[in-house]
Amino acid sequence: MKVKKIVLLFLALLFPACVFVFLKFFGKNEFNVPPLYTDVYPEGVSECGVNITLPYHIPDSVMSSLQLSADSLTLIHFGELNTESRNQLSRVKKEHGMEVKTNILDDQRNAAVLKKCVFFLKEPFDLVLIDDEGVIRGQYVSGDRDEIDRLLMELSILFKKF
Repeated sequence: MKVKKIVLLFLALLFPACVFVFLKFFGKNEFNVPPLYTDVYPEGVSECGVNITLPYHIPDSVMSSLQLSADSLTLIHFGELNTESRNQLSRVKKEHGMEVKTNILDDQRNAAVLKKCVFFLKEPFDLVLIDDEGVIRGQYVSGDRDEIDRLLMELSILFKKF
């Protein structure tokens, strides 16, 4: 009876160790930040009167007019910065330094068209992340701490890939 208990205890301890070793050698942890609008058209594109092709890329004319860099990630903020938004964006700058560029668009007419018809941002989103190929990688709310935490995590994943 005592030998049976020892064997069962040994097997109960051996099983998790075997699973751990198997996953360590054959498992692969890979995280990915998929680009937006690669296979699904964004909502509201018909209201803008523009024809887009999938996968969607920011037009070159917009990239050059906003002076978006072609060699790094760009973070674009639409509208006025309130105190909370400033605090959250300073967290991003502190953690990633000069790797992320922040453009603030204040011209209301131009910004509204860009926000709706080029970057496809809906309320309450006011922050968009674009990669070096002109692909939208994420949309965020600048004043929300959870959203900025998600942005920081996605930036970490993207920088490991590049």
